[in-house]
Formats: sequence, C-alpha cells, structure tokens
Amino acid sequence: MRWGAALVLATALVTLSACAELDYERNVKTFHETHRRAEEGDQGAAARVAYFYRAGIGTERDPEKAVYWYERANERGWFWLGNMYAEGRDVQRDPDRAAAYYLKAADAGDPLAMYSLGCLHAERKVAVPDGVEGYMWLRLAYARGAASGACSRHIECDNRAIKDAPGCRKGLESALKPEQRAEAERRADERLAAWSRSKK
Repeated sequence: MRWGAALVLATALVTLSACAELDYERNVKTFHETHRRAEEGDQGAAARVAYFYRAGIGTERDPEKAVYWYERANERGWFWLGNMYAEGRDVQRDPDRAAAYYLKAADAGDPLAMYSLGCLHAERKVAVPDGVEGYMWLRLAYARGAASGACSRHIECDNRAIKDAPGCRKGLESALKPEQRAEAERRADERLAAWSRSKK
C-alpha cells in the first residue's frame, strides 16, 4: 500500500512540474507577443504588459517598467497608476499623484476612477481635500457606472461605484451642508450633460 501511495504522489509531482513548465513557457510567449503589440501602439496590450511586469508573469518583475507601460496605456493604465500611488504598492505612496491619475481616468469616463478620486477627497487623503468636488465624483461614479453598464461586468466597480461599499458617498453626503450637496449635484449634472453631448 505504501508503494502505491508513493507512486501516486510521485506521478502527481511530475505532472505538476510539467504543467508549471508549460505555464511558464506559455506566459513567456504571451508576454513577448503582447509586448510586440504594445510597442506597435496597442493601449490594451500596453496595460497587459504593465501588469505582466508588476506581477512577474512571463518576465522578471519590474515595477518601474510597469509604471512606464501603464503610462503608455493612457486611459487603460491611468486607473491602475492611481491605485499604485494611492496604496503605495511598488511605488512610494503619493495620494496627490494618485488623484492626478484618477482624474485623467475619470475624465475619460471610468466610474471606478471617479469613485476612487471621490474617496480620496472624502477621506481627506489629498493635500487640499474638497468635499464638494469629492461628492461630485462619487455621484458621477454611480451615474456613469449604472448608465453605461460598465459596472455590471466588473465586481469591484459594482461594489464601489454602485453600492458604495466603503461608504465614501454616504459619509460625504451626511458631512456636507445642503447647499454644498446642491453645488456638487449641479457640477455632476453639467459633466453628465457634456459627456452626453460629446457622444452625439
């Protein structure tokens, strides 16, 4: 019986080792193919290359190259750069720099970036927090996420922008005076109208 169990264990280890080698080879091939497309200007590929560098998939882990490729990804990378700087993952924490990247992504219509930017203001993590500005972005995150359907395909977006999971929108709503909320709502309505006109 012992020999049978040992044989099964040895076979399983050999199989796992072979699968890991195949995964590694596949990852390296995918990295190089994606990198080529990114070099040709594909922004989606650039965002994937950045992730590969961040996670060390198919290549050596290199956070500096990840930042470079997220920059090249433009609107496909700005939210992720915002997260890196907001959380201090692989870069020095810098909430104001995070806010700048979130703003770029939010201006491009990303509901999750809108929510993250609003939370930075709500939680007073930026150098000059502005509750009205924060509440405007939090309202826009909900409006854009619900209207575009973008959040229906993305769990984190749904939890944050739609359901207000950390409670930034609710907290800021109760902290602002009625006239401040009205101003934030007016600004949000103006942005929504401008986005609507730009789509025509």
